[in-house]
Parts: sequence; structure tokens; C-alpha cells
Amino acid sequence: MKAFIALCFTVLLSFLFIPHIPENVQEKSGTSDKIINQPVNAEEKNKVTVSQNEQNPVFNEKMAKEKALLFMKALNQESDENYKVINYSSKKEYITYLKNYVSNNLAEYYTNGLYEEREGSLYIIPTELPPWLEQEKPVDIKQLSDTSYRVYQKNSSELYGTYDITLGYEYMDGKWIITYASVD
Repeated sequence: MKAFIALCFTVLLSFLFIPHIPENVQEKSGTSDKIINQPVNAEEKNKVTVSQNEQNPVFNEKMAKEKALLFMKALNQESDENYKVINYSSKKEYITYLKNYVSNNLAEYYTNGLYEEREGSLYIIPTELPPWLEQEKPVDIKQLSDTSYRVYQKNSSELYGTYDITLGYEYMDGKWIITYASVD
């Protein structure tokens, strides 16, 4: 019975924190979407290259999934038996680390939803990680500009049911980071 109540509480928390990211966190773009519809062979599909005209690495499905996976791994911090995070002692310190993968707004949003500071330490709020890109499923990619892309995927899980995820990627300070996330 305790396990069932804990599971219900976890699911409730996940719906409170994860499915709809506030609009002030969502990125607004004035450019129209255009679908990337270029034929590629198997070797090119997963290769990250640098365009001769630009210094931005070409954005592709492999890169999108890799960046999303690295962020999820970064969110899943090691903790002790009391949920005290081992490698970080404050939200500020942890947000600085997450900014290697996502924008400041997203780093703050996920940190505030999944962690709390108390007694001078950082603690995990016991819950499930948010719904995210599935590595084994394909994604649809739309180019917004030379340095901005949207990645879409439809998924389902026992915990979250059927959901659509949209991630926005921007090339900033020499790397691709996630600047937008929406789960519907």
C-alpha cells in the first residue's frame, strides 16, 4: 500500500513539474519552420561535419539525440540514501553545470522542479525524470535558421502515456544547446 501511494505521489509530482513548461521558458522565434528534407546516405546521416561556408557544425538526428541524452544523464545526479546530491552543493552550482547542455532558463526550470536546497546542501526531490526523447525512435527535424532547429518526436510510456516532445536547439558559444522544451 505504501508503494502504491508513493507511486501515485510520484506521478502527481511529475505532472505538476514536467508536462507543460511555462511560456516564459519557451523560446519564441520569428522565423517560419522549414522541414529539412535532404537525401543523405548512411555514412553522412550520423556524421557531424562543418560546413565550408559556416563555422557551425551541421545539425542532424544523431547530434540531437546525443545532446538530449547527455542532458538527461546530467539531470540524474548521484545521491546518498537521504537524496543528498554528492557532486553539487547548491542550485547555483548545479545550474552552471547544466548550462553545458541547456539554456539558463531550462537549467533553472529543471533544477527548481527536481532539486531543493536545505541545510546548506542540494537534495533530489524523489520523483521520476521527465518524459524525454527516446533514443531508439526517429525524430522529425525542422530548421528555423542556420543556427536554430526544432526536433519533434511522438512517444508513449506506462508512466506518461502518449506524449509529443519538442526540443529547440541553438548553436551558441561554439556548441549546440537545448533552448526550448515542450511536452504535450
